Amino acid sequence: MIKKILKVIAALLVTLVLLFVVVAKFSAIESRYECKGTIISNGITRPTLVYIKLNEYRWWVGLWSDSDGSLNLEVPNEFVDYFGHLKEVGDLLQIFDHSKNLVGSYSRLSGTLALQTDLGFIDGTCVKIEKR
Repeated sequence: MIKKILKVIAALLVTLVLLFVVVAKFSAIESRYECKGTIISNGITRPTLVYIKLNEYRWWVGLWSDSDGSLNLEVPNEFVDYFGHLKEVGDLLQIFDHSKNLVGSYSRLSGTLALQTDLGFIDGTCVKIEKR
């Protein structure tokens, strides 16, 4: 009797661990982009190259989170930022800051990024790149 109970508990634990691994490993789709555009700061416009890493969450993440993804932003040798709250609106991903204020968007249809950062307003067109 005790052996049966222990086997059932062990099977449940193994199932929970496997479920956790699947959820943790397969809950987001990662894409990387190179964006050519401009930064506008203090009335000065300058060309820039920006890289973003976009994590789009699977539907089941919505069971415990109100975000549809996250975005890492890098201006090489100059600036790095993280946006942990994205909202999917059709082909548009709305980007929110840490206080959940709307600060920009990324269009999956046109590949355009428009984002207000501490560095300035970034506006550009992005193309998908492979992981390095």
